[in-house]
Amino acid sequence: MEVRIRGRGIRFTDETRAHAVGRVSRTAKFFDRLGEIDVNVTRVNSHDTDHRFRAELSARAAGQVVRATGEGDTVSRSIDAASEHFERRLRRLSQKLSDRRRHRPKPDVRAGGRRRRSDRPDDRHTSISRVRRPVGKPMTPEEAAIVMDEMGQTVVLFSNVETGDLNVIHRSKGGWLELIEPA
Repeated sequence: MEVRIRGRGIRFTDETRAHAVGRVSRTAKFFDRLGEIDVNVTRVNSHDTDHRFRAELSARAAGQVVRATGEGDTVSRSIDAASEHFERRLRRLSQKLSDRRRHRPKPDVRAGGRRRRSDRPDDRHTSISRVRRPVGKPMTPEEAAIVMDEMGQTVVLFSNVETGDLNVIHRSKGGWLELIEPA
């Protein structure tokens, strides 16, 4: 990991450079694939703030640019504030990437590099894609069949007027209507 330090209107002492490199390199323990970290320190000329220096840290990590800024009354304090912010952002990115890896489905691979067919159905077919509510009013099986045809569905869950139970009516492959009652 390389740390590049630049400053506008500031002269860096060896002690300040060592502090910046040490502080920034400590943040790299949260993300091991950092290449270069740019540290830009500028003097802020503003009468309405007590902070006279602003430090900006930026680096490329996992295809993204991670950037953090911090302000302080000395160069060292501004670098400390920016590195704390940078550390939080790197931790958040690392957690996001590990969560993404943890929830990714693993391929089922056999020796020889060919994929093996799984005995269980594909995950996208077992997940719930839409939730439907049953028809609100109690009805007879004949009314449920009419509602099913009107909605263009093959299955309808309804509350039976005669028994008060939830029933299912569905159209079989042969075209017959079948009523399923609770046992």
